[in-house]
Amino acid sequence: MHPYSEFLQDFVVQQNGYNEKGKPAQDFRLTRWGMAFRKLWVDEFPQIINVLKGEMKLVGVRPLSKVRYNEFPEDLQKERIKYKPGCFPPYVALNMFDEVGNIEAERIYLKDKAKNPYFTDTRYLFKSLYNIFVKKARSS
Repeated sequence: MHPYSEFLQDFVVQQNGYNEKGKPAQDFRLTRWGMAFRKLWVDEFPQIINVLKGEMKLVGVRPLSKVRYNEFPEDLQKERIKYKPGCFPPYVALNMFDEVGNIEAERIYLKDKAKNPYFTDTRYLFKSLYNIFVKKARSS
């Protein structure tokens, strides 16, 4: 992890924008190991501790940096803070990995979750696991 990486994120995004998966493009803060860990989602393992502590859920919208959160539409900002963040984001279950798809997947998920929270989380969990293990979905 790069020192002061949260403060540098705004600079990285201003210089390079986002890649097709919605993450900062050409991010100098990532080491080669970090890129490999991200590609294989090994960097997500510590979040299991957060799930066990009750701070996160298995399925839900991803926690965002302040910079990224402020880029979301205001209605979506208000809706997404009603729920705990999750390890498996909606865009994995819905196979919507691009930047626009991330936002649309969150809208669909939050709408479904408001109607039937437990069924929605269960359905999205199994769809996510299927996409990861069968369809080999990976993040950037």
